[in-house]
Amino acid sequence: MGARFRGVGYTLALLLVAFAVAAWSGGWFGTAPVETPAEAATISDDAGDELATTTFDGPMVRKRAAIAVHPAKGADRAHIAAELRAAAKSDGLGELSDATFAVFSADMLKYLVPEVTLVLPEGVTVQRAGAFMRDHQPADVAFFVTQTVLVHDITFAVMPNGVTPAEAAKRQDAEGILSDSLNHYVTSVQPAGLTVRYFGALLSDGQIGAVREAMARASGTSADRVTVSANGPGPGVELSGGVPDLDGESGHSGH
Repeated sequence: MGARFRGVGYTLALLLVAFAVAAWSGGWFGTAPVETPAEAATISDDAGDELATTTFDGPMVRKRAAIAVHPAKGADRAHIAAELRAAAKSDGLGELSDATFAVFSADMLKYLVPEVTLVLPEGVTVQRAGAFMRDHQPADVAFFVTQTVLVHDITFAVMPNGVTPAEAAKRQDAEGILSDSLNHYVTSVQPAGLTVRYFGALLSDGQIGAVREAMARASGTSADRVTVSANGPGPGVELSGGVPDLDGESGHSGH
């Protein structure tokens, strides 16, 4: 199964229990951080627009329907996203998640790089996504594409050593490695540790390694102490046997 961590990222209470146990046995009140931090991890497995190869699969990888939006000239992208979010809520689809265009297939990105990307909740099919857009397409959307995609929905967690979680968060943000590797993420400072939640295009093992190294440097610890876990229950998508065929699950429409 490679470097997979079948963690319990979707159960915050268990994460906090793990942090508390670690803090009691050493914690950030123990040994001071190393004076010479390790060098940043080198990413040598960047797949470009192709789907990243990762061993962090199973519950960490989810299949979702995504909407690629090409706005009309001069359209307000924030207004388009807000209108679609409101429509999805009123239509009973639930919350739409932001993502970068990198979630889409390389073939689609050859002819359309969307300015707005929204991912629908788990369980909503691409056919339902297409019907939703046909019913609720904003007037300032010139064209849209729906496609089934694979995303990473994971949490990185670390217990700092010799530095508070708040200071560790400041250090990792100042370094910028997480922004480079993840583009968008949410940091939560807990009483006993630090978590970083990521939702978006699949990350390669090299990218995940770079994030773990960066969080470790900021927290005065080693990369193997930075855990990676799934944010949701269920089996997710296993990739050890290859990437599932998603090509047949797509569609497009527009003015």
